[in-house]
This record gives sequence, structure tokens and C-alpha cells, in this order.
Amino acid sequence: MITIIAILLSSFLICQGVSQDRLYFLDKYPKQEIINPIPIKYPMLSLFVPGLGQYQLYKKTNILNQRNKAFIFFGIEVISLGMHLNFKNKHNDQKKMYKAFADQNWDFANWINTYDDFNGTDYAYIWEDDQGNYTQIGESSHYVEFYYNGELKRTTDSDFNDIYTILINDIQNGNDIYDQYNIRINNDQHFYENIGKYNEFFSGWEDGDVDNIIEDITDQSYQIALSPKKNKYIDSYEKAESFSDIGEAALTAIYFNHFISMLDAFILARKFGGNVKLNSSTIYEKKMYNIPIGIQVRLSVKL
Repeated sequence: MITIIAILLSSFLICQGVSQDRLYFLDKYPKQEIINPIPIKYPMLSLFVPGLGQYQLYKKTNILNQRNKAFIFFGIEVISLGMHLNFKNKHNDQKKMYKAFADQNWDFANWINTYDDFNGTDYAYIWEDDQGNYTQIGESSHYVEFYYNGELKRTTDSDFNDIYTILINDIQNGNDIYDQYNIRINNDQHFYENIGKYNEFFSGWEDGDVDNIIEDITDQSYQIALSPKKNKYIDSYEKAESFSDIGEAALTAIYFNHFISMLDAFILARKFGGNVKLNSSTIYEKKMYNIPIGIQVRLSVKL
């Protein structure tokens, strides 16, 4: 038995500055039981392995209901963990698929070369701002990050317009800008989200032109430009996100299962007794013993 005695005087004293020799501990009277015995073994077991605390209680009490609860909590754990791992793998596989599709069907040079092809057409309004001005490349808050002659650049940088002029001239002259300027795209998750979400990057798709454009409106009344290949990409991207959502929901279920199993074991264990006891004694001032001035709390833990 390990006994931990916590003397909580400073928080409960009515009058500060009372010396120890003037205190009277009411030990000759029976100690006041603040709460019922609080066991920690069973809830701790259920916290780490849901249902284990209930099963140990079943072994102690032979109550079948506790055994059934143990199987239920453990079953939820196994099913939730299996779902989490399964859909996490599905998400990763689907993610590889839509990235590979984008790498084959979205091209940086094509995006730059055909970006202005919609200006002056019946579809120009999709790229216009609130004042009716055609949004030029690099003018929005979204960007493509790329390496240009070894330097990391963004299409929203102040010097991108100069780079854009150089690149588009070389493209139209038939030069390979990737080899000539050592261009490498930073294909991070931000990039893969942008090319499927924002109109600014539509012309980078292999079929992102006037002949293949499909107009649509989102639930937020946002006019978007789609094409068959961009649609296929979005479907693949959203499928991966749905796998991720299910996997996260299963992970949340695991957390809740641990907590609820622990709480259930805690309540049950209190009913059947346990290893922790919390007792208190009232402290009086010797000369005025009828007035309590503090509390002595004794916490006993059997490990």
C-alpha cells in the first residue's frame, strides 16, 4: 500500500498566517469519506485495450453482461482499426492514381502557351474578375511553384511576368523550355489541388481548349471550366478524399471507443470496489475549535 497525503491548507484556510501549533486535526472523530472507492486498474486496462477492463471485471464478478460488453468494445476496436487501415491504403492508392493521371495530362508549357486563348471568346467571362477584366496569368492568389535555372519561383512572384514573356516566346519558337531553363514543377499536394479546383489552370489540361470546354456552376455559385480529362481527374481526386474521410471517421471511432470503454469500466469498477481511496479530515483552530479553517485530504493508492 502506497499512501499519498496531500495537505490542502493554503487553499482552504479562512484566516492566513495560522501557525502549525495552533491547528487541531479532528483525528479522534471518524474520517469523512468524500467519495466511494475509486478503482483505476480496470479503466486503465480499458483505456489501452477497449473491453479488457470489462473482461477482468467479468472474471471477478461472473456477470455475463460485463463479458458481453468486453466483446462489444473489443469488436468495435478491431472493426474500426481494420476500416481505418483499409481506407487509408485505398486513399494512398487512389492518390497515386490521380497524381499519375495529372502528370500525364496537365502540362506547364501548355498552360502558359494557351492561357490567353479564351480571352475574347464567349467563355471569357469565366476568367474575368468582378470588374469584367480578364485575369492575366499570375494575377490571382493561386500559383504554380517551379524551379527556373535552379531558383524556386512562383507564378505569383513580381518577376514572373518577365519569365512568362521569355517562356512563351521560346515555346512559340519551338524550343524545349524544360531543357533550356531546367524547369521542374514542384508537384506537391497544393499543386494537385489547384489544377483541379481553379479556372486559372484549366488551359494546362491536354484537352483544355475552346472545343472541349464544359461550363458548370458549383454549389457556391462559382462558374468553373471543365473538360473530359479534367472531369476524370476531379472524380479520381474526390474518390481519394472520400476514402480519406472514411478512414478518419474510423480513427475517430477508435478514440471514442477507448474513452467510452474506459468510462464504462470506471463506473463498473466503482460499483464493485477498487484500489484508490480518498479520505478527508476537518482542521480546526485550537482556541476556536468550533470553526473549521482547513481540510486534510489523504489519497491512498494500491498499485
